[in-house]
Amino acid sequence: MSAETIEQRIQRAQSLRLKRMLWGFANHGCTGLAVAGLYLGGFLPLAPVLVFFASSVLISTLMVLILQFGINLRFRDPSMTMAQITLPVIPSLYVMYFVALPQGRILFLLLATGGLLFGALALNRRQMFTIAWLFWLGYLVLVLILTWQAPDRVYWPLEAVTLFAYASVLSILAYLGSFISQLRSELSMRNRELKHANLELVELATRDPLTSLPNRRTVMEQFEKEVARSDRQTEGTKALGISVLDIDHFKKINDTFGHQAGDEILRKVSRTIEATIRRGDYVGRIGGEEFLLIFPDTAPDHAIPAAERIRRAVSALRFDELPESYRVTVSQGVAIHQPGETVENNFKRADEALYQAKNSGRNQVVMG
Repeated sequence: MSAETIEQRIQRAQSLRLKRMLWGFANHGCTGLAVAGLYLGGFLPLAPVLVFFASSVLISTLMVLILQFGINLRFRDPSMTMAQITLPVIPSLYVMYFVALPQGRILFLLLATGGLLFGALALNRRQMFTIAWLFWLGYLVLVLILTWQAPDRVYWPLEAVTLFAYASVLSILAYLGSFISQLRSELSMRNRELKHANLELVELATRDPLTSLPNRRTVMEQFEKEVARSDRQTEGTKALGISVLDIDHFKKINDTFGHQAGDEILRKVSRTIEATIRRGDYVGRIGGEEFLLIFPDTAPDHAIPAAERIRRAVSALRFDELPESYRVTVSQGVAIHQPGETVENNFKRADEALYQAKNSGRNQVVMG
């Protein structure tokens, strides 16, 4: 399975943000229904109703365009959560000024409170309380303006109780919303940690910890897959080749220069093999100083040259841990997979060729 690209992750995140934005529009749509109901009931004149719907459509369109063109990706909060919660309140406050009955304004307070809950998706406690008190101050300013310009529509004993109750409800919702948001953040962090831990477990299960190459089990599984694929192909000029590689005199290196030097040699030889093989070839450590190289889709007469390139590349290496005149060499046994041949027999032929290379003086490649 290919890894998800950055562009795909961005598109998925933008799609989720658009879905959340539509939820917010649905909540504001409930406010629109309340406005329409108050107008039909004779509690609102037509002009402020038209202004409310026009400004609501304008704000919604602007938010969608910012999202669609990716402008939101430049913001600290690409979801624009605070803006989505607070901007729709402006048309609501405007139309509340024209509501004839004080009881009618309470409808808007309830609907605005519902919008605050969207903050639980992304906002911290400070941001949640900021929005809550902005809501409360907005209503307080509205009541003060009405007291100044239309005192007949304000009954302060009721408004004082309403302001107190609204402050209490907003504070409770802000606290609970921020608590939920914190839980979501902690859960998201734990999920990332769990995903990272799972990746580490996969790495430990499939990779050799010293060389970071695929371990014996992984490289043998790959070998089995390549054998099965090779057997499915019709006969042609391409075949499956393998090479069993062994570092010459490695025990002597460990005994003479120490295991730390031996570990560094294993790492450097591994990196050299990886850098020398073709894209599509495969290499893994099968134990100690032995490696298995897999050459898919290789012409039979190209397997030996491919192994020779690796032999020469290793022979050209220099190691700070060893005397300057000391050369690390490798021996290899190469075998071409025969149609219908088992994995075990194919590997055995390459392994026997390796021992022949070692018995013949090492630092050479022998075809099995």
